Amino acid sequence: MHSMKCSRFLVPAVCALLSPALSFPQNSASFNTVVSNAQPDNPGNIYSVDVNNDGLTDIVSDGGYSPAAFYVSLNQGDGTFAAPVQYLLPGSDAEPMCIAAADYNKDGNVDLAVPLAGTNQIAVYLGNGDGTFQSPIVSTINLPSGATFIGDGGCAAADFNADGAIDLAAPVYSELYVFQGAGNGRFSASPYPVLAAQQSDGTQVFVGDYNGDGKADITTSTPTGGGTTVYVLYGNGSFAFSSTAPYTANGYLTIGSGDVNSDGITDLYALTNYNGGQQLGVFYGTNTDTFTSYWIDAPSAYDIGGNPAARPWQAPLTLGDYNSDGRIDLATSAVNTGGTAEYVELFLAGAAPGAFTTQVVALPSDTPWLTSPVAGLLSGSYLKPDVTLNQSNTGSDDTTPTTLDALLNTTNGYFSICPYPHSGKGFHVCAAGLAYGDTALFSAAANSLGKLRKIELWVDGSKVQEQDHTWDTHAYFDWAGTFARGTHQAAFYAYDIDNTVQRYDFSFNVGARHE
Repeated sequence: MHSMKCSRFLVPAVCALLSPALSFPQNSASFNTVVSNAQPDNPGNIYSVDVNNDGLTDIVSDGGYSPAAFYVSLNQGDGTFAAPVQYLLPGSDAEPMCIAAADYNKDGNVDLAVPLAGTNQIAVYLGNGDGTFQSPIVSTINLPSGATFIGDGGCAAADFNADGAIDLAAPVYSELYVFQGAGNGRFSASPYPVLAAQQSDGTQVFVGDYNGDGKADITTSTPTGGGTTVYVLYGNGSFAFSSTAPYTANGYLTIGSGDVNSDGITDLYALTNYNGGQQLGVFYGTNTDTFTSYWIDAPSAYDIGGNPAARPWQAPLTLGDYNSDGRIDLATSAVNTGGTAEYVELFLAGAAPGAFTTQVVALPSDTPWLTSPVAGLLSGSYLKPDVTLNQSNTGSDDTTPTTLDALLNTTNGYFSICPYPHSGKGFHVCAAGLAYGDTALFSAAANSLGKLRKIELWVDGSKVQEQDHTWDTHAYFDWAGTFARGTHQAAFYAYDIDNTVQRYDFSFNVGARHE
């Protein structure tokens, strides 16, 4: 038998964590804000990436202005960041369309792929594992005549054809392509067209497993006139994708992607300010290539202050369990119309699908320009998702230094009983079949260089439990079950959205009851 059980030999707090009937209260999140000064000039985007394999989130940002470059800011372990290191892009006129972090040469270190806007080239900066990067490897792609990577768009990495090498999905002005990785930092010159629909500036690209079949899928959203068209392309383990009818929304949608309801299937979420009213949309993926959608009226930060106003712009959402209640929340940035107050706006998930409440966290300064927030592990606790974003004093074409604001999560309550690994990938196992009589406790956390989807526990050759507590490149697992007395062979498996897997083997012994 492998049933969940609470024993009098388990401490009460652990019993509470393992109780299937447990319901968590809807509590607020709390943060301690730390500011790092002298960051690069007004980036368009920041990315949360562990570039030096210490388990803490570092920041990669694109350059806002000349010279064409990106910047790497290393986390110093307390939520502050070291001065950014500049990496110039090849070519005097090149600009980064987007930055996609992954292990492109299979050495266990994070690398950075940068499609160069206005060209047919992809630059890959191989990581050394210590936060530094090598000179770029440039792949020239045979795009249709006149086609180039767009100036303002997204890209995303995954192993789409299950050959062990990471590929890249990115738009050009003619359509969306997948570029096959060679496993050495290079891409094949022959791309795979996967969506024959005109792409434009503002196109977003995400990867996930939107039907839970273990194969990487693609979502792209493209501005179309006064609206936004969203396409979901379902992968089949090759470079062929099937798609359902696209979704077209009035107004501009800022899309995000992740497992909001912790069921092992990637979901989509979006913000829109169509007709001046802010709405949050959550689209829960299913195993039938469809989505269950919920649209929620969501007051913005300055509405709560009693001064409703049209949101001047929309920032993408990021996800994590910010209030430690066991449910995945969403976060975005907000600035009032006059640019005199800035916030991180949280959408805290309730028990019912599509149920969220809002919370506003004020930022320490009143600079008028914000990037979208990103979630990560910013402090030495290695336990709860923190938030960081960039604030800039100006949006003009200059090099005025900006700040990185880190909101360190100080919320009390449950998240996991096992901290995340002090490494960029792998497991941290806190309880490997810790036995109390016939009950064994299992607790682990995992990091990956890709997007995690689930952790499985196998005992004596059979899967006994699967949990889908994931956010971005992080996952955790807490469970207890009853087993026959004796020694058992077990393994944890952590799966990415493209079925890339990590494994941790161990044995445990269930002995006589403690009396």
